[in-house]
Amino acid sequence: MPIRNLYPNEVEELKVILRTVYQEILSYQEDRIQNNEIKMREAVKSTLPYLNLFKTHIPKYKQRYIELLAKQEELKAYDLIICFDRAIYELHARVEAGIFADLPWSKELRDLLNERQNTTGGEMTRNESVVEYITSGMSVSRGVVEGIARVILDEANISKLNQGDILVTSMTAPDFVPYARIVSGLVTDKGGLVCHAAILAREFNLPCVIGCKDATKTIQDGERIRLDADTGIVVRLTR
Repeated sequence: MPIRNLYPNEVEELKVILRTVYQEILSYQEDRIQNNEIKMREAVKSTLPYLNLFKTHIPKYKQRYIELLAKQEELKAYDLIICFDRAIYELHARVEAGIFADLPWSKELRDLLNERQNTTGGEMTRNESVVEYITSGMSVSRGVVEGIARVILDEANISKLNQGDILVTSMTAPDFVPYARIVSGLVTDKGGLVCHAAILAREFNLPCVIGCKDATKTIQDGERIRLDADTGIVVRLTR
């Protein structure tokens, strides 16, 4: 049977399940009590039959992320969250790269995997009257930090980050994880409450504002900024 005839029902089912999983991850990150962790783990476990179905369409060395989820009792909560989000990212990346282009439901799968950025939450706060206002977005991990803005448009340039820099990018990818302990904050053009940047920021307790739309265009690389993730506002610091 052609592969395109195998998965239409599963895609629709996983669409609902993924929303639930990311909501449970968000609930746990906001209140790390045992009951919330149990619910999160159960939600992740419910995705395994579907992830295993799609697993064969990603490189073998990246299938490991899905395989690890089957042994989640061996994973700490942090490792489970990062591993799950990486697994979803890899599926999404394969769709964006055109690997599934020959499948009639590739557009549906793309929309499905983008659900990780569209979970709804609280309203962001804007304050257009701030002097030297640059941009604003949704706060997903609170805190206020000042530092040098490092605008990274290409993952290949991420090694340019220095200790204490505030990363400004369109959206983080899993390759950024090793640099999470270097930066002091995150600002992104895209994303929602459970996008990769938001999940990572909450795990590393980094002030983070996402969904600014124009951050990489309005913030200049190397300038000093204040990231106020309590209000969702980024301002330029002057001497």
